[in-house]
Amino acid sequence: MHNDEKIQQLLKKLSTFPIFEGTQGFQLEQVLKSAMCLNYASGSIIYDRDDLATGFFIILTGSVRIQIHKLKALELGPGRYFGEYSLIENSPHRGTATALSDCEMLVIPSDVFNNLLQQSLPFSNNLLKTLVKRLKSKERLEHVLIEKNMMINEQNEQIVEQNRKITDSMEYAGVIQKALLPPEKLFKLKFDSCFVFFRPYENVSGDFFWFAQRYNEYCVVVADCAGHGVPAGLISILGITHLNEIVHSMQDPDPGKILTILNKKISKAFSDNQERYQTNDGMDIVFITINFETMTLRYAGANNPVYIVRNREINELQPVKSALGNQYEKPDFTTTKIQLKTDDMIYLFTDGIVDQIGGPNGRRLGFSQFKTLITNTAELNVYNQQRVIIDYLDNWCGTYQQIDDITLLGIQI
Repeated sequence: MHNDEKIQQLLKKLSTFPIFEGTQGFQLEQVLKSAMCLNYASGSIIYDRDDLATGFFIILTGSVRIQIHKLKALELGPGRYFGEYSLIENSPHRGTATALSDCEMLVIPSDVFNNLLQQSLPFSNNLLKTLVKRLKSKERLEHVLIEKNMMINEQNEQIVEQNRKITDSMEYAGVIQKALLPPEKLFKLKFDSCFVFFRPYENVSGDFFWFAQRYNEYCVVVADCAGHGVPAGLISILGITHLNEIVHSMQDPDPGKILTILNKKISKAFSDNQERYQTNDGMDIVFITINFETMTLRYAGANNPVYIVRNREINELQPVKSALGNQYEKPDFTTTKIQLKTDDMIYLFTDGIVDQIGGPNGRRLGFSQFKTLITNTAELNVYNQQRVIIDYLDNWCGTYQQIDDITLLGIQI
């Protein structure tokens, strides 16, 4: 879209739509320059079930019906949106969209949508508000069903339908989260030798990893949000979007300063939205930067250490013993700087791997055993390291179930 007058008209209109509440004007303007305005006559098909997802649809005028299956349909009017689930899951549409009246539609291309999702905290949070309301409404429905003690068959049918919708909502949160995580191929592009071992406990993970580049420094994060499932997943999405905003607004990505700012933002989110973020524990996190020109690493952490293996010896960088978002503590995050050497092996991880139950006596793997494992494998190439570590963990688990999200990132210098 290149008509400046049309862009300004749409900017004014979009600013009134809830999905764009809080999104900065320059971001919306960039979106509009790449978007298209399309008109659909009443009764025309916008897309069919199983069509490939090509854009994010926002209704400017008119109304649309989304037929998901025989018993489920949605009718949407101006300001509402659709197509986001299939778009960020990169899968065909699950239903058919039909114009109920003459419609004007703003269609945002997939790459522009994904960039906005990554870069705008208000936009990604507004997507999540719909999800959270849906989950809360289903919880209220369950209480009403129990209190009224409806006929058993009818109640069971409604609870089955309710559980299916909750499952759909969890899948939706998982899709958004996966869209925000950096692809493994990005790490392998930036680091010649690295591996990412990411094994969520549920479809939505409380763990996340993150990457950004600021000039000649690579910024890497591994974090663990309290709990797992949707509540922890919401905190992880909050963390990712805040990190994007904080780091890209700073000239110098100093880990201690960044965690101090992030801690304030997470704490404020917890205090302002106690019902939404149901946790008192917050977020454990490790933040490092690597400069290959100076061969230096900078580090700050909240509860999570970093291990650097050199010549079969471990240098453990110690974190502050407090989680981000803790309402009762005000930790002082400082930056530790060390000199790296060629072949150093750096490990960032969450506690899911050391807390995993297994072995002959059904006990935790523990830090000591984990340190021995990485010391014995650090001299292997990263592909073989990952394979050995995963095999070891699987053998350790045996018949025991996974108990938490597991994340391990290894970087060889």
